[in-house]
Amino acid sequence: MNAPATITSNLLRLHRARDKVARLVVADAVYAPIFQRLEAEIAEAEAAEDVVARARAVAQKASGARISR
Repeated sequence: MNAPATITSNLLRLHRARDKVARLVVADAVYAPIFQRLEAEIAEAEAAEDVVARARAVAQKASGARISR
């Protein structure tokens, strides 16, 4: 499995876990720290995915610039 697919699948897994834990928090606030941790992990994974996308765009632009010279 390549890195972008792994990031996306991990992000999907984190979103699903957060959704389940959200229901637990509504029933019992003792689960709130787990919910907060999942939200932080989602933010980190989304930032990593964005970095990969930006790097891919820069690399593609650089490759195109070399070809056109």
